[in-house]
Amino acid sequence: MKHLILLILLCLPFTTVNAGWFSKDPDPLVEAKEKITHLETKVTEQSITLNRWQITSGALGIGCLTLLIIGTALGAKTRHHYESTRRLGRTPTTPLNGRKPNMAQATEENVHTTLAA
Repeated sequence: MKHLILLILLCLPFTTVNAGWFSKDPDPLVEAKEKITHLETKVTEQSITLNRWQITSGALGIGCLTLLIIGTALGAKTRHHYESTRRLGRTPTTPLNGRKPNMAQATEENVHTTLAA
């Protein structure tokens, strides 16, 4: 009996001893679930941001295409108006080799019959 009391008194001042499978660390499954939920929220935020950027870039592309069409139409209208207000009308274009076109050679061989009719 004396030995048993001595053994109990010796074990009391020591800190509690935990076996290896009873760790004080948090449960790894809980940590894994927290990481998964954190990553899911990050992916959701990134997909929302990506969707916003896609909508913004699509709207910007449509706006640029609209401005291109409007600019082309205005340029054609301006060029047509400018050519109609000139006194001499259109100036003949010269060929690439630098020779001036001879207007006197407009014979029947140079004129299509379907266009002349």
